Amino acid sequence: MFEIVRILYKELHYRRLKSNPQIAADPEKFRKQLRNAGDIKRGMALQSVAFLFFGVMMAGAIAGAEDETRAAVIFATYALLPFIMALYTTTVNASYATSMGIFEPLKPLPIRTGSKYLSVLLAIDNVPAVIALLPAAVMMMAKYGTSGMLGLLWILTGAFLGHVLGLVVFTFFGSASVGGRFSKLRTLARTMGVILFIGIFYALNYFQQYVNEHYEDLLPFFSKYSLAYPFSVASITDPSHSSLILLGYLVILVPLYLFILGRLWGRLEEGRVVSRSRIVRFKAETHHPIVAIALKDLRVVFRKSALLVGLIFPLFIILPSAVGILTSGKVEDWALASVLLMIAWMSSVGIDTVLKIDGREFEFLRSLPITVGQFVRAKLLVMNAVPVTAGVGLVLAVSYLNVRTLALLPAAVILPLLTSSVALAFFYHGESELSVPETNFGHVLVLMIINGVTLGAIAGLWYFLGYPYALALATVGFVAVQAVINM
Repeated sequence: MFEIVRILYKELHYRRLKSNPQIAADPEKFRKQLRNAGDIKRGMALQSVAFLFFGVMMAGAIAGAEDETRAAVIFATYALLPFIMALYTTTVNASYATSMGIFEPLKPLPIRTGSKYLSVLLAIDNVPAVIALLPAAVMMMAKYGTSGMLGLLWILTGAFLGHVLGLVVFTFFGSASVGGRFSKLRTLARTMGVILFIGIFYALNYFQQYVNEHYEDLLPFFSKYSLAYPFSVASITDPSHSSLILLGYLVILVPLYLFILGRLWGRLEEGRVVSRSRIVRFKAETHHPIVAIALKDLRVVFRKSALLVGLIFPLFIILPSAVGILTSGKVEDWALASVLLMIAWMSSVGIDTVLKIDGREFEFLRSLPITVGQFVRAKLLVMNAVPVTAGVGLVLAVSYLNVRTLALLPAAVILPLLTSSVALAFFYHGESELSVPETNFGHVLVLMIINGVTLGAIAGLWYFLGYPYALALATVGFVAVQAVINM
């Protein structure tokens, strides 16, 4: 059975990587990623190490708890992680795995396939979330013995519960169709899932602080709903009572799981179905080459969750500072200016994603009457779709607290345009033909240093002489870099 799951796992990741233009466009990178992601043991090890950083944070909160009851309540809040991750990954990946047709290579083979292989394949992706809770469970066992052991069993049960519910959702409400009116929503859902995972780091800090400050208020609520997961996890302070609840969960979940497996295989045998088809009148639209390329890139980005996450991810680094400004109650101009400078600095990181949107289809663009300047300006618009929107949105939100900050709207637009222009000039200065330059970590690091120096000069002028002078320098810099790109 494990050998079949291993084949399915490698086939799924092979097709997943082929659909990611950032990786498929680079054969060497593709082989390296497939070697890491296509191997179950290697892939789980790498992901588990990443999740263990969260685990160490959670274990620290358990170690700092003053008594067993407080530690159990904190542990119960963390028990949501494997449940949510199992529910999400099972629901989304089940639809993805079946739509990719990974079971097709097995049909000619003299083996009996079934939904159990899909179940195990999906459960593998839930292992890192369980691993993340191991440090906290070990800390509970070290301090309170039996309670920690029961906590570990509850973590496994929570992951199993999320997995079963995910299979239920997919079996009765999922879709094995191709295309359809909800295809973009599915891409957005996958993207939001990755974003929520990134946000776990910030959420954990908030949970630790909130639970410690409101422990007395939460305790009655946990006692009242002690039968519902994850509140039931807090019952580990009473081993006999907790064991009975745990057994009750298994008595319900195991038969339900076996029933769902039978229904699930029936759905898998239905094959791929076109969700809808209709005749539409074709209407050709013409745009300026810059606008046309930018619109094309944005459509591709919104269809590929990996690309969308690549554009959004750098902004999460400055998220704590932005949230701090919005929750401070009183906003100073310089505090907002610092965040806008950070957004501009991180926006240039998106160049690696933007330059690989076209993938292997780049040769088609070379056959079109497009100049290097038009191509670069189109990429400039795509690179700044998220940073400029985020900066303008932040200024508008902060203006509710301090209306004078509306004066910073031009900076929210010009600063990201400047750093993105520097990034594009870094790779395309002197180029006479369309090309996709090689980007690696070293290039991005050098680019970050160059933009750091650029923004440092603007920040110094802003701080000592005032905002108008800094805005003027940024505007002149942007125009100068655009002129360099044209040369």
